[in-house]
Amino acid sequence: MDSSTSTTRAGRASWRTRGRTIVLAAALTVGALPVGTAAAGGPSTLVVRPGESIQAAVDRASSGDTIKIAPGTYQEAVCVEGKGLKIIGSGPNTTLITWPEWGQGAPLPDVAPNACWTASENTDAEGDPGTLADDVSGIFFLNPDSPVTVAKLGTRNHPASGIVGWQADGFTVKATSGIGHERYGVLAAASTDITIAGNVERGVDRGAPWFSGTGGISVGDSDGANARITANYVEGFNLGIFFRESRGASITANKVTGNCVGVLVFDDAVTEIPDSTRQVQGGDVTIKANASIANNRYCIAGRDGTQLVSGVGMSIANADSVRVIGNRITDNRPVVPAGQAPTNYPGGGLTLVSFAPPPGTLPPGVAGPGLVENVEVKANRILDNEPVDVWVTRAIPGTLLQEAGPGITFRGNNCRVSDPAEICAP
Repeated sequence: MDSSTSTTRAGRASWRTRGRTIVLAAALTVGALPVGTAAAGGPSTLVVRPGESIQAAVDRASSGDTIKIAPGTYQEAVCVEGKGLKIIGSGPNTTLITWPEWGQGAPLPDVAPNACWTASENTDAEGDPGTLADDVSGIFFLNPDSPVTVAKLGTRNHPASGIVGWQADGFTVKATSGIGHERYGVLAAASTDITIAGNVERGVDRGAPWFSGTGGISVGDSDGANARITANYVEGFNLGIFFRESRGASITANKVTGNCVGVLVFDDAVTEIPDSTRQVQGGDVTIKANASIANNRYCIAGRDGTQLVSGVGMSIANADSVRVIGNRITDNRPVVPAGQAPTNYPGGGLTLVSFAPPPGTLPPGVAGPGLVENVEVKANRILDNEPVDVWVTRAIPGTLLQEAGPGITFRGNNCRVSDPAEICAP
């Protein structure tokens, strides 16, 4: 299927009374500084209030600075080029970064593009030629030179994505909300040390045929993602959580519902950022203690619109070394709207899929993705899904489907219907 941690170590030290006094005095001095200043040349804090420009504050800021945004609505698409900043709102429902209404005949605003909208390499987050329509995002960090953080704010209605980190080494997004973005709610592209935690993302169908955004939360094109995707809620996208052409993640305690696919771990043929000929063997993912419920939207997906998808709780496609442990995967059933073609992507609670790329779609000299292999499925509740609770790929003549690779194991799961039948047999 088509599309795209920071580790904090805290140490404890014992200080003598005199040392504590010095540290406390220094802290009080820093706390008393006016907004926008810093002690001894350290990082600054800039405050943005209603009627002021977030972009203007970004332009003034230096790497390491913090921008605090007061409650209010800010109609912007913020570009942070080459800087590592902290951008902190006052709450996901009180600090809102929005874009004018578009879609269903409403044109995009007549504004000049910036570096983030064309993504400097003249490609967007899916490898296509950059256009204003594709690349207007709420906050876009382009090639930051140090870690970035976004927290406690909402993004609404952007024609591309809500919050993007593009080649970030350290990308943290927490306690945000996003509604109605056309591509991704939160996207870490070719980034490492990723934390995406406690966010809420909702897709909106604007009249494009059976499409409401590629993915609520996505990590793509990283061979060292070190991603922690934790305690998020995603509803109404094509893909709820999408881990694509990347390696290294923990996807834990999230809830995904009302998407076409709840969670997809996908090994593509090649990356898209920064080098479209680079191959990452996608996988090394733990999917644990999530709830994937009733992901029954109908999607027309894929670059050429040939993939018809609905009713997939979780799917592991062409990836390796994946652990699926202690999840609730229930009530995922394909729903085909009247007059639409039936689905052609394997549906059900959990599907393990190997397929060859369509002929002629790989760049010259690029090998296809690997098989789905070395997948451990343990102690999950996988019930009341259709057509099956669990499906494991097999070669089917006349299709692109292939046999699964080695190392597929099932232990201690609560499921009823599977293909092959022995997986869920009593």
